[in-house]
Amino acid sequence: MRLATTTGDFCDYGTWEDCVRWIHDAGFRYIDFGVANREFLRDDGWADRAKRLNDYAQSLDMRFIQMHSPDGINPLDPVRQDDLVAITNRSIEICAVMGIPQTVVHFGTRPGLTKEAFYKENLAFYRRLFPTMEKTGVNVLVENSPRKHAPPDCYCLSTGEELADFLRYANHPLLHALWDAGHGNLDGPQYESILALGKELYGLHVHDNNGWADEHTIPFSGTVSLDGLMHGLLDIGYQGYFTFEVLRLLGYKNGQAPRRKFEGDRRLRHPTVELQMAAEKLLYEIGKHCLTAYDVFEE
Repeated sequence: MRLATTTGDFCDYGTWEDCVRWIHDAGFRYIDFGVANREFLRDDGWADRAKRLNDYAQSLDMRFIQMHSPDGINPLDPVRQDDLVAITNRSIEICAVMGIPQTVVHFGTRPGLTKEAFYKENLAFYRRLFPTMEKTGVNVLVENSPRKHAPPDCYCLSTGEELADFLRYANHPLLHALWDAGHGNLDGPQYESILALGKELYGLHVHDNNGWADEHTIPFSGTVSLDGLMHGLLDIGYQGYFTFEVLRLLGYKNGQAPRRKFEGDRRLRHPTVELQMAAEKLLYEIGKHCLTAYDVFEE
């Protein structure tokens, strides 16, 4: 199994090329492309920019293996869905330009959504991506989300069984699953969920938390059972990448638990890129240790 991590580890510190170089210098050779810049997705020069970034990664003997399509917009929002569909389809096209085989696209929710309505409305959203998926051959991965993230009385896909059932309902050969270990930890043990996904599991997001908030911290800093995760992956014969989604490495994600405000001297408000690099190197060593301990580490 090969290690990968996301450009989100350094997204606040430089260009995408900078992110790729820093990820490379920490030891990683495989990259999850987190597209946070929606203006790039609307830019007429998107294809050339994507090609240049991919060429740069290849010059370092690196490869983009997954993308996270834009989020922050509820796919079931009737006012903003058209915009989300447009930039998500563009992100799928970027995958094709860069040779990325799969991208993560979140499902939508709203208060009071029954299972039947959830299936119907979310499939209608994903169907708007099917033509671009079929044209490019890019897989779209549906990610589990914890019940703590769902509105009141709303159905959501928080377990492997629920994800697998929705994929059977959608019945499209390019629609598969991604398991987010941090999200899974908010609902409890994850081994059975991974078994339920089986061959539908195409990707991972590996990070940690203390079981009460989606903190995206470094593995071993919270309560995620890495043994449970590894045994699940091995028992289903998982063939994908062991992909971290720690994000910003030191401290909490922006917007989720920002540091408390101080109006005076704020020279310690953000860690330096050198400190982030030290954390990124630790992240690589942790990943290598996890895979080596189960005799599945591949360069």
